Amino acid sequence: MEILQIPDIERRAFNALVPADSTHSTKLGTLGPEGTSSEYIAQLMSRALGERGGFRIMLEDTYEQCVESLTADRVDLVLVAHAYPQINAFYMNPDLEPALVFRGSTPEYGLATRSDFAFHEELLYTDTVVSHPAPIPLLRHHFDRPVNLVTANSTSQAAGHVADGRYSIAITNEQAVKQHNLKFVYKFSRIPMTWTVFSRRKDRNDHAGA
Repeated sequence: MEILQIPDIERRAFNALVPADSTHSTKLGTLGPEGTSSEYIAQLMSRALGERGGFRIMLEDTYEQCVESLTADRVDLVLVAHAYPQINAFYMNPDLEPALVFRGSTPEYGLATRSDFAFHEELLYTDTVVSHPAPIPLLRHHFDRPVNLVTANSTSQAAGHVADGRYSIAITNEQAVKQHNLKFVYKFSRIPMTWTVFSRRKDRNDHAGA
């Protein structure tokens, strides 16, 4: 299965919205910090749509901050995972519209610890696991008992909390494991997801400039 799949109809609609122009670098906002699945998919998208003149990826601490930057004209587009529980608020925002919808599989997910941490499965039920809210349901499908959890703004932030010693176990992805020098102690898989790229709503922009 391809990691990134952009249907032709979506590609044509996006190309009409963002004309090819090698002199302009489109600013694409998404969830940071470095090492998130969102950044990974943004990089794949940039390569797949490179004929649009290239993308400058801008990372924010939350998707909401990305959308604020979009409505304030600090970025041109925002990439959001459909697994994000509050994505409905972006679809309901009258200043936004979906510019592109596509499928993209995340890096491999798993449980990660510091390299010197002696992990065994019973620690899942006595220690605390840090995770972004979206991948938490993975635990129900791989383990048969409730796990103590705290949440972070992103998978990369969760990995950072383990790297700095705040927690010992994180649900995170392969990019963040490398970024924070962690190790996987239990692997899940890549997660096939769908994604939306939001733009400012054109009719609103036209009305505002009238």
